[in-house]
Amino acid sequence: MSENAATMQVESKLGAMFIVLFVAFMVGLLFLAMKNFNSDAIAFNSNQTQVKTISSTERQLIAQWILGNDIDLPEGEGYRYIERKYPNKPWLKY
Repeated sequence: MSENAATMQVESKLGAMFIVLFVAFMVGLLFLAMKNFNSDAIAFNSNQTQVKTISSTERQLIAQWILGNDIDLPEGEGYRYIERKYPNKPWLKY
């Protein structure tokens, strides 16, 4: 059996081209997966909410500070309002 040398050369070049295209496709998928992973990690980190609780000791200090300094609270507001309005926490120095 004699094989055509030109056909073998074309087939090997076609095979090499398919392998190169397949590798490029896989590398592209890898980069897309890495990009999506990073954006997912950023989204997960930004969606995590931290709940800050106020200890009973701090609540008592705030209550004493409010009474001692005649602070008026708006209707329906509480300790969170005081913490937002006075971020330097003067009740800890009271």
